[in-house]
Amino acid sequence: MCVALNPAHVPTDRAQARRQQVLTAAAECFRRRGFHGASMAEIAKTAGMSAGHIYNLFENKDDVIAAIVERDRDEIVRRIEETLDGDDVAGAMLAAVEDSFHEPEREAEAALNLEVLAEASRNAKLAEVVVESETTIRHKAMVLIRMALGPAADTMPADEIEARASVLGALFNGLMVLSVSQPNLNQAAVTRVMQRVMRLLIEP
Repeated sequence: MCVALNPAHVPTDRAQARRQQVLTAAAECFRRRGFHGASMAEIAKTAGMSAGHIYNLFENKDDVIAAIVERDRDEIVRRIEETLDGDDVAGAMLAAVEDSFHEPEREAEAALNLEVLAEASRNAKLAEVVVESETTIRHKAMVLIRMALGPAADTMPADEIEARASVLGALFNGLMVLSVSQPNLNQAAVTRVMQRVMRLLIEP
């Protein structure tokens, strides 16, 4: 019997699980101490494995940070695709505003995202990963907006659709920042205003 070998560049399920374990630990360390304050040794200790094992999975700390960005991108894309599969895309987009206030670890994730953006402003390689990830998300958001607009999207210039997708992203990114800068903001009032603004983006 011939047994197919797993190519070295294709992670096994166990390796994938270990990678996720490292990313979860790294995210915790980065939130607590920042990218430069958190060492690979600290990440390893938090993950419950040796630093050498981490280096078998990731080349360096920048590689870990990039993987966190890509993991978050994949999660956002997954949510968008779930919305696209629904019967009422516009309604789901409006509901997502209120739902965003109830996400677990919302403030912690916001703090980590701000760390990512700050580091990307100084680190060209990470900036490239962030731009690529945001481009993927924006293109998915453009599909969302087209679906919400319906037939009206067919007569709308492509740059208008893309601009609306960019503003949509800015709304949610801004909401993320508010969770850090205004932890006691009036969620109900902000939800109502943000939904009114969003309607301008998803209506002809």
